[in-house]
Amino acid sequence: MGKSNTATVVAVMSVFFIAMGIGTITPALQNIAEAFPELPFSTILLASTLPSLFLIPATAWSGMVAGNRVGYRPLLLIGTLLFAVAGAAPFVMNDFTVILVARALFGIGLGIISPLGTALILGLFEGQQRANMLGLSGVIMNLGGIVLQMLGAILCTISWKHAFLPHLLALITFFMVLFMLPEPEKKKEETAAGAAAKVKMPGAVYLIAALFGTATMLNYPMLVNMSTIIITGNLGDAASAGVVLSMFTVGGMIGGAIFGKLHQYLKLHAITLSLLVISAGMGCVYYANSLMMLTVGSTLVGLGFSVLMPAVMMIIGSIVPPAAFASASGTLMAFMNLGGFISTYYIALLLRINSYIRFPIFIAMVAYFISALIYALTGARKSPSVSKAG
Repeated sequence: MGKSNTATVVAVMSVFFIAMGIGTITPALQNIAEAFPELPFSTILLASTLPSLFLIPATAWSGMVAGNRVGYRPLLLIGTLLFAVAGAAPFVMNDFTVILVARALFGIGLGIISPLGTALILGLFEGQQRANMLGLSGVIMNLGGIVLQMLGAILCTISWKHAFLPHLLALITFFMVLFMLPEPEKKKEETAAGAAAKVKMPGAVYLIAALFGTATMLNYPMLVNMSTIIITGNLGDAASAGVVLSMFTVGGMIGGAIFGKLHQYLKLHAITLSLLVISAGMGCVYYANSLMMLTVGSTLVGLGFSVLMPAVMMIIGSIVPPAAFASASGTLMAFMNLGGFISTYYIALLLRINSYIRFPIFIAMVAYFISALIYALTGARKSPSVSKAG
């Protein structure tokens, strides 16, 4: 690998490093709530979930214009700058409404970045190098998520405002893109991209995307309430929450690493297993009375979800033509982010029924277990073509 190619690899990987930045302030949510005691906790949660809403249109727009009307590099420069500046801006803010405006702009920046990493790999690399880069990207993305979340947790022990400062790491990506990343050359094959818009999307894609969005919504109570569970339960502080939540990402790395072999042997039953693992993880979190049990639960949920997501993607890939796969993937991501946003109101609704902070986690445990049983009895017996595709 030449020097220039090495620089390109580093620049592309830096994009993936910040791709999971939406979870940076999650360990600080209880501290933020304590700083704004006059606000209901459901409003505080918007600091974490509002970016997901703005991710949806930004991701769709970025994927549509990238490499066509606007170059990849200009989009990445705009996205990383918004990520860094808007992400860190609450450090100097005291008005929660203004903080939410900054979080919305941060979501737009992250949305612009989100679809570009994989597109860059496909545009800049070929053959086995492309496959190697796609594999490496998943590891770097999860590693970045761990680093950002841990930094947010550690800095939060100084002040809740400091938890926003790790977003400034995106400035490193900004300068790497500016000085090290070449613009991918347009290829003749790209002219066929417009054909995707003419392909009618199967209704099953929307159903699967809606179910996956629901799964994301079920996960959020565990993620956004972890700091509250730990601090109010006298199990630790914000830094402890950062450690526990980072294990969700570690579990994700493990799940991604074993998915290939798992799917090879289990085929569609990998989904049943993933749902059971997530249910078990939620159970650990719900019944936990120690940091160790919370850590085990968080890891299991991350592992199960990282098996579930590629398994779902494989099903989608088997029911849509190649020209529509990017659009179908975008639909899945849109519903996933929508589920993240709706989770704020979902949590508030459940807490009106039962004020116990872990009640939504109990609901998730039950919902995932029932889903595993239903899928084992029905879903895995359908679409034999998907099994063959594995």
